[in-house]
Amino acid sequence: IGIRLLETRHWETQYSLSLNMFEMSASVSCVHGDISKMTSCLDAIISHAKTFDDTLKASSLLVKLLASSSKFDEARDQCLMILSHLGEVFPSEVSLPHVQNEMSTIQVLLRSITHDQIKLLPRMTDRSKLNAMKFLNMLCMYSVISKPMLLPLLSCRMVRLTLQYGFCDDSIVGLATAGYSVFLFTEDIQLASYIGKVSESLVEESPNKHALRARLCNELVGTLNMITEPLQSVVASFPEVYNSAMMAGDVENAMICRGWYCSGSFWSGASNLVSLSKHCVQCIKEAAKYQQDTVFYLTTTAYNVLLHLSGETKDCDVDVKSYDELDAIG
Repeated sequence: IGIRLLETRHWETQYSLSLNMFEMSASVSCVHGDISKMTSCLDAIISHAKTFDDTLKASSLLVKLLASSSKFDEARDQCLMILSHLGEVFPSEVSLPHVQNEMSTIQVLLRSITHDQIKLLPRMTDRSKLNAMKFLNMLCMYSVISKPMLLPLLSCRMVRLTLQYGFCDDSIVGLATAGYSVFLFTEDIQLASYIGKVSESLVEESPNKHALRARLCNELVGTLNMITEPLQSVVASFPEVYNSAMMAGDVENAMICRGWYCSGSFWSGASNLVSLSKHCVQCIKEAAKYQQDTVFYLTTTAYNVLLHLSGETKDCDVDVKSYDELDAIG
């Protein structure tokens, strides 16, 4: 309604108001899964923006849109391009020796980091670095799926920016991802677990703990917590993280949590097959509603297995692809 009340030449006569209205509309459309409306708003912003900074909010939503459609390579390339404009350049291709060299550096850095040290840092105020941290955060999330070898470089950069320019919420993501990288690329499980605990305590003390819980559901709950905690207790925590994600308006990670819960419940035997089938149906319906393709297809695959094992017939209200259809899509 607000957009319809703008003047005919509103991008010329009401630029700031138009920018805010279209960004707000795109954000709300993202939460509601209205991809058509979201795309229209983003196109309008990018075509009328006067400065590079004015495109950053739209660019972040565009990256989310690409990732929700499983276009992770395109989402990653978009983040890398924006980061290069912000002065943070990364190689497009990363070799294993490069990763090993970075890991040796980051392990030394992480061993000296404490909870109190991070808490005593001043707040980050440099606008360019804050924007860089935001896109580094997003790039970390999508690199987990599309290019894990980038993670040590990205997380190490985030930790260094934090120590040099100050603390922000994205600093916690950088630290947790650094611990996750240690787990993936080294045998130093003790350091990975330690960094996970430091990150978790910082999350719980943050005013934005719900958004951070949601963002780090894979790195902390789905990975680092499993080092020291039983699988059943980790799986039981996913519904709470899902609720945090929905409270924060983070549909993307809410769907990841729901998918993790279904997968973890199956492998841990935490639910009987019939009950778990119902959870999968709910997850598939929600993933379809919010157009989260990756979670949709992964949970559909699990649901097919559950139907086969339990001898149940599929829910008539959910569009479940057969194995052959899923294979063709893959």
